[in-house]
Amino acid sequence: MNLWDLLHDDLQNKIIDMRDEMNNYDTMFNKLTNDFLRNYIETYFKGKGLRITDFSTAKKQHFFQMFTTYNIPKVPFTTLVQPIKDKIESKFKSKVGKYRYTFENNFDGMSTNYHLKIDIHKNTKFYVFLDVSSQVKNELKKNKLWIDEYEQSERFSFGIFYVRAADLTLIT
Repeated sequence: MNLWDLLHDDLQNKIIDMRDEMNNYDTMFNKLTNDFLRNYIETYFKGKGLRITDFSTAKKQHFFQMFTTYNIPKVPFTTLVQPIKDKIESKFKSKVGKYRYTFENNFDGMSTNYHLKIDIHKNTKFYVFLDVSSQVKNELKKNKLWIDEYEQSERFSFGIFYVRAADLTLIT
């Protein structure tokens, strides 16, 4: 019979729970960013009236060593609040099709209108795949563009052009 078997079931469960909590803490600790660890250690030392110099180039290994060397208390993960981004639902979305768009460029008091023909092949949650033909050549370097979400309308941009989905006119 070994020592583990001699322990009461409740004590065995407590030991297993403590081990799982420590393993969970180690994995969560490794996922923290260098900026967060740097700020946490700096505020700890500021609270003690100390200051660390040349701290901007430190790597994650150095931060881990500092926690053990200076007996810095562990980061309480339960008090960390992750910022929640508000989901933006645009009223006008880009859809697959052929469109006409007139872009008015007001630069230095002069106004220039560019007439674009936009052919949207595919639309995903984050990207729009398209071809653009205009009076000015070589404006579009790639056919996969990031979609910016706004309250009123989605938007994608390339070169000097900012194309809003609400302003696109469908070509029939």
